[in-house]
Amino acid sequence: MIKNKKGFDIDNDIYEDITIEEIDKEINKFHIDKEKIENIKYSFDKDGLIKDAIDKAEKDMDKNKIKKKYIKIAASILVLLSIGVYSPALAYTLPPVMNVLEKINDILKVDEISAVLQLDTIIPKAVVEDNKIHFIKITRYKVDKIESDSQVENNSEEKSDDKTISYNEYEVVNIIHQMSNSIINPADGKKYGVIEITPEKIDIVLNSLQNINNEGARNYLENELTKWKEGNFSNGVQVHNYVWHMLDGQIGIASSLDEDAISKTKKKYFK
Repeated sequence: MIKNKKGFDIDNDIYEDITIEEIDKEINKFHIDKEKIENIKYSFDKDGLIKDAIDKAEKDMDKNKIKKKYIKIAASILVLLSIGVYSPALAYTLPPVMNVLEKINDILKVDEISAVLQLDTIIPKAVVEDNKIHFIKITRYKVDKIESDSQVENNSEEKSDDKTISYNEYEVVNIIHQMSNSIINPADGKKYGVIEITPEKIDIVLNSLQNINNEGARNYLENELTKWKEGNFSNGVQVHNYVWHMLDGQIGIASSLDEDAISKTKKKYFK
């Protein structure tokens, strides 16, 4: 037995039959020179590698497209839901959906918030009339308070029905506001002046609309009050909130119709 450089025992019998020439021959087999390197042949499937890279890129692109598609769908649903909550009437052909949107609208007090922020003067709101959707954009026009001998005071129902009376701009808008107060439920439970709606008062108001200086507001109110004259008060909330903005209202936005009050008004004056 002999020991190698590290001190391990090596069986020298395995080396007894190996000659120096054979060792040199084996060493030459493992010797790599420049010529041998140049003669090395290798296989490189360029087309296959490119195809694999393209396939992987296409898969990644498909994944991104699907991801973007779902993001767009989610965003679209969110936008539609937001629009629906703002204007539940858009879903009137689907009563269950409309009811859900109205409940969300009521819980979140969307109408009140949009009125305070005056979003409804920028974004039209959908309403249903005669089984058709109409869009109402609240006017940004404000009326100045002008006192006069014919000034209508709050909380008085004993008003003259003299059709020769012509109210100034502020008066006629304020009268419409107080008339609409008689058929709506305010969001905060507060009403500032209530005037009973009668055919005679409607005529006076219609004749006084000419004193409103804004053409858009004048035309809108004429169209809506003509419906009142026919006993149709389904637009009460919209009319109230329209003139409420014109009077620069801060509290008392209308949230719904007072169906009992409307029923009594119809039975008394619009048979």
